[in-house]
This record gives sequence, C-alpha cells and structure tokens, in this order.
Amino acid sequence: MKILMQNRSSVLKMLAGDSVQMNKTREALIQLGVEVDVKTQPVADFSSYDLVHLFNIIPIEETYQYYHKAKKYGVPIVLSPIYWDPKEFLINIDSERKDHFLSWWAKTNELRQEVLDGVDLLLPNGIVEHQLLVEKYKLVTPYQIIPNGVDPVFYYANPDKFIKRFGIKDFLLCVGRICRRKNQKDLIKAARTLNQKVVLIGPINDYQYYQECRQEGEGSVRFLGALNQSWISSAYAACGLHALSSWYETPGLVNLEAGLAGCKLVTTNRGTTSEYLKEMAWYCSPEPHSIKDALRNALYSPPHSGLREHILANFTWDRVARLTLQAYQEILG
Repeated sequence: MKILMQNRSSVLKMLAGDSVQMNKTREALIQLGVEVDVKTQPVADFSSYDLVHLFNIIPIEETYQYYHKAKKYGVPIVLSPIYWDPKEFLINIDSERKDHFLSWWAKTNELRQEVLDGVDLLLPNGIVEHQLLVEKYKLVTPYQIIPNGVDPVFYYANPDKFIKRFGIKDFLLCVGRICRRKNQKDLIKAARTLNQKVVLIGPINDYQYYQECRQEGEGSVRFLGALNQSWISSAYAACGLHALSSWYETPGLVNLEAGLAGCKLVTTNRGTTSEYLKEMAWYCSPEPHSIKDALRNALYSPPHSGLREHILANFTWDRVARLTLQAYQEILG
C-alpha cells in the first residue's frame, strides 16, 4: 500500500499540531509496513498512489487544491479535518486584522463544504469534532474517529536536565506557539494574581502578541523559545503545573505530552479536551477569571491518579497508525 499525505506548504517550516499529527502518523504507518510520501505542493500524477490523505481544513485554500487534483484523478481521498469553529476566537481577538479574518472565514467556508462533502472518508480527532462538523456543514460523509497521539517517551520524563540548565522547578509551564489563539497573555495575567512564575516554551508566531505578553509579564515570565523534545520532556517533569488556556484545542498535543509526563493539567474547555482527559484535568474558559480559578484549584489539589496510564493506553502514535491503517483498508476494500 502506498499513501500520499498532503498538508499546507508551510507545514514542515512552521511547525504546529497538524505538522506533528501528520509526521508522527506517517512514521508509525511506515513501521506497520505502509509506504507513505508527504507532498506540500499539488501533485500532477497520482498513478503510484493507492490513496490520498489530506490534513487540516482551517487553512483551506491549499487543501482544496490538493483535493481538487486528487478528485479529478479519481484516487480515493481521506481527510483529517483538524477542525474547530474559530468564530468565537476571531470575534474576541484584539487585533487590527480581526475583520479581515472574519471575512476570510466566511468567504472560504464554501471550499470547506465542498471538500467535506467530496472526500471518501473523514477522520476527525474526536466525537465532538465530528458532531460540530455535522452541525455546521450538514454532513453525511462516512467517518471514523482517529484520536490524536503522543510519543511514549514522555512517560519517562526526568526533571534533572532542565533544572540543571535553567535553575528552576515547580513553576507554571505552557508549551505552545506564542500566538493569540494559545492565549498566553491572559494566562500570564491570571498567574500574576496568584504570584505564580510562568515559563513559556515555543516559537513566536505573532511578534506583536509576544511583546504584549512580555509587557503583561513584567519580569515574572521566562520565554525559552523553541526547544527540542528532550528539553520539553524534562521541562514537563520539572514544572508544578502545565496550563493551556487556548481559545480551542483538539485536544492540544502538549496536553497529552504533559499529562503523560506526570503534570497536573489546566486546559481550555473549548474543543475536544474533555473527551481525551475526562475528569483528570482542571478546565477553564479563555477569560482570565476562569483561568485563575482553574489554576488555583489545580495548584492546591493533588494530581489526578490514572492520567498517565489513561493516555498511554489510548493515545500512542502506534494505536493512531493502526486505526488509520484500518480506515485505509476499509476505503480500499
């Protein structure tokens, strides 16, 4: 079996959750004996491929081009939508480009509709994600839930490496791109009211927003930039709490990593987070007062038992790949 995976052209340069989901699924499928190519540009000849797997319909324009080419050729298509309705986020962001983003979302929705209706199988990351797609786009397309995954290496996270280099422990950690959707500024605001030191790990996607976060932190925040998996794993083990107060997550790969490493988790209640983490996390809405309440409850509570075992049993990339391969086989008969 030979599979073509396609995603936005920037997926290998501007790393995000869809980059990790695609690459880790590919690696695990290869271990199962599947041949997988990744292309981030339109393909003219599909003759060597049995099936095309598309990722991500939020930035839809390129996905639509890939879909159109594959559809024209007649090759079977599966789609991992990686979808959540961003309207609440777009309405509430403090940005000069807010009206532009809202207009873009409305104009491009017909492209999402065509792709969602035309693929052979949808692979949403959660039941709630699929329910939202059905509600927003009146879908009847067949689907199979394929959860997101995590590398088991985080289960063995050790704090010593991080503590030795940075000289801190038991801090409040947030791993993720520095951008408005991840909502680090309001996390910093909430943490300051609780006198909590915050460490942020992740690349800067929005420099203006990064400056706003620095100003909000006033010396109580450390920005460590992008770190590799080994350093992030050690940071999870060294921190007292991991917080991800985004406007939405599906479910936030760092939630799975941090939880597997043994962190207490505060996370957004928007998206598929509770479907994955059940009652083993503290949930908040994106507003500072809600984040503050969740942080306080988590800080003064013991860790939830069973979270690490729950993640390890249900959300490894090996399991994701096996479910994905079953979906491919179903389409190919």
